[in-house]
Amino acid sequence: MAKAESKILEEIDENFLVCTVCSERYRNAKILPCLHSFCEQCIHKLVQKSCGKNIPCPVCRRVHDLPEGASSVQSNVFLNELVVLLGKRDKKTNEVQKCEGCQRDPMTTHCIDCAVGLCDICISTHKRLPFSKSHKLMSLQTYKAANTAAVQPPVYCGSHPGNQLKFYCDTCDVPICLECTALNHKITEHDYRYLNDAASQYATDLTKVTNMLAEKEKEAKESKENVQQMTELLENRFSEQEHKLNVHIERVVAEITAKIRKNGRELLHRMNKTFSERKQNLHAQMKELEIAENDMKHARDFATHLMNYGNAAQLMSAKKGMTSQIDELLKLDTKQHPAEHDYMEFQSYDDFCETKTVGEIRYNKYILEMKDVPKYGKIDEDISVTLATSDGTLINSMALELNTQFKMKTPFNTIEEVEMTDNEDGTCSLTYQANVEGVHELTVLMDNKSVQGSPVKINVIPKKGLMGNYSGSGSSQFNYPESVLITKSQDGNYFITDSDNKQVVVCNNNFELIRCFGSEELTYPVGISISPVNERVYVVDQYSHCIRIYKQDGRYINSFGSEGGEDCQFKYPWGITTDNKGNVIVADQNNHRIQVMTGEGEFLFKFGSCGNSDGQLQYPGSVATDTDGYVYVSDCVNNRVQKYDSHGQFVCRIDSPGDGLRNPYGICVTNDKPFGKVVVADYSNHSIKVFAQ
Repeated sequence: MAKAESKILEEIDENFLVCTVCSERYRNAKILPCLHSFCEQCIHKLVQKSCGKNIPCPVCRRVHDLPEGASSVQSNVFLNELVVLLGKRDKKTNEVQKCEGCQRDPMTTHCIDCAVGLCDICISTHKRLPFSKSHKLMSLQTYKAANTAAVQPPVYCGSHPGNQLKFYCDTCDVPICLECTALNHKITEHDYRYLNDAASQYATDLTKVTNMLAEKEKEAKESKENVQQMTELLENRFSEQEHKLNVHIERVVAEITAKIRKNGRELLHRMNKTFSERKQNLHAQMKELEIAENDMKHARDFATHLMNYGNAAQLMSAKKGMTSQIDELLKLDTKQHPAEHDYMEFQSYDDFCETKTVGEIRYNKYILEMKDVPKYGKIDEDISVTLATSDGTLINSMALELNTQFKMKTPFNTIEEVEMTDNEDGTCSLTYQANVEGVHELTVLMDNKSVQGSPVKINVIPKKGLMGNYSGSGSSQFNYPESVLITKSQDGNYFITDSDNKQVVVCNNNFELIRCFGSEELTYPVGISISPVNERVYVVDQYSHCIRIYKQDGRYINSFGSEGGEDCQFKYPWGITTDNKGNVIVADQNNHRIQVMTGEGEFLFKFGSCGNSDGQLQYPGSVATDTDGYVYVSDCVNNRVQKYDSHGQFVCRIDSPGDGLRNPYGICVTNDKPFGKVVVADYSNHSIKVFAQ
């Protein structure tokens, strides 16, 4: 092979000229924007697969849009020329280099433009041809030593055949011929230069870029090697940890299996123990009934034989002993249910690791739950608790009595009886009547284990009504008591309204005078209250028909209200209280109503009207509130005390007609837990009465 040909084949890898789609040398190579080339026919096949809209590169998988179809893919001139050149040289590989003109004399010169080798005679003829005057001739020796680019034939203009591409239009970014410069790429509109100059500059720029690509290629290679190395490390680590995990799994399986077996043996032991106890109890019951049966049969047989075969003397001689024995036998409890039941069931659990047990043994059919437990109860009234199953199954009250214990412990630690009643709806009721105040504790046991919710605590309070009547005697006798409340501040001082002296008196725990205030504003102070929210002192100024507000040190703030029947107007108000929200509640006496205002005197709502029905009032004297927001009103003319909720809705009457209240005025509620007592100044009975709510 010629030296130039060998050099080309050495410098260019053969695979560089092979299409990766058809695995053959390029045939009219086309180049994609990603710089990967393929045969023209391969390009057409790829475009057909994508319905002509785009083409995915088979090498890098990038998708390129083809707005004009396969025809818009450019030809790779470089590859095509190289394929032609190497194709010709490959053909001559095993041939003697003879003139391609006469095919007789040795080749001495090579025409680069025609890409043919000629002898001296043919080359002389070739030079005389008109079209060959500009052709580049090269001696065979020089040709063999030249590089690939120097021996490639010139490229001709596609618009003007026969004209070589000698210029480069920078405006259009395409090679052009001389004729193009005069027609399509005029110097007045386009910038162009010699093709070799442009190629030389671009080669310099391309060298820099290819050097940069070489660095990037090196980086990619190194990164690939690092990734490969990490892949191998990952595989090694996976193998190690996989082995470690498998060993651990086997060990844990063995440990859990051992625990499961141990737990199973414990469950079996407990189940066997319960079985043995139940069987023993049933056996003892059977033995007892068997003895009773035999004794009764023997007594009956003896009596029958004595009556049938004995005389009168024999019969009467045996009377005493036989009568005594028969009486004892008749007292025996022979109608018995089995002392034990047969229910025993194993319930498996799915997750041993979470429950720490394979399951449980249920020894009773029922899983009981205490429901409808009252928080409070009243003395001598039924306190009822519902007993039901958690899963809704129906309770057999007879079976329940055999396996369940009910215990009610009083505040004095004594045990009281609890009655069980079948509700005939699948539940049972436990009923109890308490006769002492305080916390009572109800415990329900099934198979000696507390059922769900057990024990429960129930606070027993006095039943509603009169608890005490304190009238006094002698020097301690009451004389028309009007008030039962002296307002006390947080620092322990007492605030007392001194009506006749038109002032508020403040004293300490020893009732030593500290100060007096209000004489400049008050005309006839009666009711008084200290707000738990803003700690202000609210005083009812009855003759001025208003409420006056003071600080605890006696400084006057302001007042609200005036005489009248509209909202926030009063007619001889008397009692006052403040609730746990800081609202002010006033007994508007001659308007027969209760008014509720904010701590600043803004009207909120009112309730009550003149009358004697529930919720009606006649000259209400005093009001009080408890910690739950309920309002208590002394109804002076109707001789009763009424209870309202925090919205003014009637709840109930605290006293009863038989309690004999006469013109009740002052009223307060104690802070006893869980419910305070209602203390009333019974004016015309000269007594103080105490009621349960």
